[in-house]
Amino acid sequence: MRALLAIPCYNCEKQIKRVIAGFNRELASRLEKIVVIDNRSSDSTVNSAIAAVKASGLNNIEVISNSENYGLGGTHKVAFLYAERLGMDYVGILHGDNQAKTEELFILLDEAENNPRIAAILGSRFMSGSRLDGYSPLRIWGNRGLNILYAFITLRKTMDIGSGLNLFRIKDILDRRYLGFSDGFTFNIDLLLDYYKKGSKIKFIPITWTESDQVSNAKTFAVGWIALKTVLRWRFLQPLTIEKKEDDYSFQKVYV
Repeated sequence: MRALLAIPCYNCEKQIKRVIAGFNRELASRLEKIVVIDNRSSDSTVNSAIAAVKASGLNNIEVISNSENYGLGGTHKVAFLYAERLGMDYVGILHGDNQAKTEELFILLDEAENNPRIAAILGSRFMSGSRLDGYSPLRIWGNRGLNILYAFITLRKTMDIGSGLNLFRIKDILDRRYLGFSDGFTFNIDLLLDYYKKGSKIKFIPITWTESDQVSNAKTFAVGWIALKTVLRWRFLQPLTIEKKEDDYSFQKVYV
């Protein structure tokens, strides 16, 4: 099983060091390539990432920088296209802000190896076995409410509409429908609903989620409102898409 792990970063100067330090040789050896993707940060994320990669002693980590700020969704698209280009079987996403635990990638990789017919293995912050540290009660109950609403409207078990630790099987996204999805924070929602529309088999896995020194770029109520409108449009109207193609998402390698 050939897997590329992408680590999207935006102003993660402090946190990316901890994310990379979380890789031991056993975990890194299970990944064909690890790619830190900087989304045009305004701080020293790139330099911090390069220093952490050098200190790790691992030889399968590279750092790249988006040609423009493509948003979180656009950075996912860069990762998906890169993994496809390299002939990978899976592409994993681990956010660079250190809210998810690097070592819990083992759980997702084991699940993919044991159940190769699953299209996506999605980390859940809100199911039995999940652990939350420092997450506000408002956001917890807001997310749980959205999960219940999504399950009711889609008739699919939904335990998280978008966490920062996921693993996707490449063959299920070769249609590149994701290029038409949001470039913003709701990309994961668009992708999840597309899996539902196609009848793809997915599985939610409980993960640990920690908030300490991270600065969220997502506005709770705004994202919640967009999530509600998105699922209602998915059910009753034609989903919104944007006209994008592969050439709209490019990057430069800054450390290999």
